[in-house]
Amino acid sequence: MKPALLPRRTFLRSAGVATAALPFASSLTAAGIAVESGPDASTPRAKRVAERFPICGLEKHFFEKYSPAQTARVYAEIGIDIELTVRPEGHIKPVNAAEELPAMAAAFAQHRRRILIVASSFVRPDEPHIEGTLRTMKKLGITCYRHRGFRYVPGRPLKEQIANFRSQAREFAAMNREIGVQALYQNHAGADYAGAAIWDLDLLLDDIDPKLFAVALDTRHLLVEQGRAWPTAIRLIAPRIGSLFVKSFRWERDRTIEVPLRDGIVSEAMVNQIVADRPALPIAIHVEYRKLEAVPFAERAGVVEDFRDDAARLRQWLGLQ
Repeated sequence: MKPALLPRRTFLRSAGVATAALPFASSLTAAGIAVESGPDASTPRAKRVAERFPICGLEKHFFEKYSPAQTARVYAEIGIDIELTVRPEGHIKPVNAAEELPAMAAAFAQHRRRILIVASSFVRPDEPHIEGTLRTMKKLGITCYRHRGFRYVPGRPLKEQIANFRSQAREFAAMNREIGVQALYQNHAGADYAGAAIWDLDLLLDDIDPKLFAVALDTRHLLVEQGRAWPTAIRLIAPRIGSLFVKSFRWERDRTIEVPLRDGIVSEAMVNQIVADRPALPIAIHVEYRKLEAVPFAERAGVVEDFRDDAARLRQWLGLQ
C-alpha cells in the first residue's frame, strides 16, 4: 500500500534531517571493459577520505535509455555511484517514480553501488508527483535531490523575485523536513539564473537550514561567473554547501569550451577550498564535454573511460591516489 500523501499545510512543523549516508566499498569486475577498483583505500587516511567524499556521476543523456541492469553495470565499470535523472525527459518520469525507482536501486545494490543524488525537474513545491517521488526516495535510503533552479523574469524587480523564490524555498524546506530528505540547489552561469551571482543564492536561502535545502556548488559555473573572485564567493556560500558538482572548461576569447578536468582551468585548489574541514560531502562529476546524445550500450566504452578519467583526477585532488 502506498503511503498517504500529506496536505502541504502539515509540512510546516519543525524536525531534523540527516544528509546522505556513506558509500559502499567497491571491488568490481565486468566483461568487456576494464573496471576501476575505486578510491585507493590502502591507507587508513585514504579510506577515511573516500568515506567522507562519496563520488557519483550525472548520467545526463548518455545512459537514460538503458535498463536498470545496464545502468548499474555501467556505473560499476566506472567505479562510482549515480546522480539519477527523475524528470519528464529523464531516465525515470516522476509519475513512475514509485514503481521504477525501487527497481533501479535494487539493480545498483547488486553491484554494491547506489543512487547518491536524484536530479529532479521540480521547481515549485506544489508540482504533481513531488511528494510521492520524495517519499519513495526516502524509503530507499536516497536522501538528496536536486532542485531544477529558479529563473529571473526580465523587467521585474530582482528583490521582489528573490523574495518569491525564498518563500518557495521555505516551503520546500518544510516538506523536506516532514519527509526526511535534503534539496540541493545548483548554481548555473547565465544572467537569468537565480544563484549565478552567488550572493543572491545566499539571500534566497538566508534563514533555511542547509540540512533541508543546501547548495550544490558547481565549479564550472562558479568560475565562469566569479572569475578571480571565486575564493570570496566560496567563503560567502560555504555554510550552505551540501554537495559539490565538479566539471571544467577553458576560455576561447569570450566563449567557454567544455573540457575534461585534466585540461581545464578548474583547479585542485578550488576543490580543496570547498571540501576543507567538512566532515562529509557528496560529490558529483558532470561530463559536459561530450555531445549530449544517448550512447548505445554496446558502444559505451568511450564515455565510461571519460567518466573514469575525471574520477581519477578528482580522486588525485582529494588525495585518494
